[in-house]
Amino acid sequence: MEELEFNEIAPGVDKQIKKKRIIISVVCVLLVVILAVATGLLLKQYVFASFIVDGTSMYPTLDGGNGDKLDNQRTNGEVLYLDKVAKISRGDIVVFNTEKAHANTVSTLVKRVIAVGGDHLQIKDCVVYVNDRQLDEPYITPMTTGQDIDIYIPDGQIFCMGDNRDVSLDSRVFGPVSLDDVVGKCFLIKGLDGKLRKPQ
Repeated sequence: MEELEFNEIAPGVDKQIKKKRIIISVVCVLLVVILAVATGLLLKQYVFASFIVDGTSMYPTLDGGNGDKLDNQRTNGEVLYLDKVAKISRGDIVVFNTEKAHANTVSTLVKRVIAVGGDHLQIKDCVVYVNDRQLDEPYITPMTTGQDIDIYIPDGQIFCMGDNRDVSLDSRVFGPVSLDDVVGKCFLIKGLDGKLRKPQ
């Protein structure tokens, strides 16, 4: 008798259990999706960023596309992926904001870190010295013109130069850059061919 009553109730209980499992599964999936989206947005906001290279100041290391910027025919350059929280060191490629004094506008530039806070930087006869040692720069298009510089970099600042030295507007013109103005350090480059590579 008890066994018959159990068999009559069991199918209803089974349906309720299945229904609860489906609801729990749907809620879990929704939570995972919400957490993934939220994590992605937080990482994009506070940890990672991207930047499209425009111009020739970092050539040949970075390709800023081709065409004439004045007639809006320039094609997009390579894409840089930036780490916003990475420690900045000499030799890093960084993106930073700088104010153009003559136009009172802010520009975002990509350059290479040549010296950091506390360094003694000298440029003599188009050769760069950091802390009295000539900098080994196999990645650059060498300078052929420019004035000599002798400067100590203040703490919390970096001295940045483009790899294409003769055409680059950089710290030789506007001075050291505050670390507060750095958007991020490049850790990955997407070439014009779509292939990924690490910065050199």
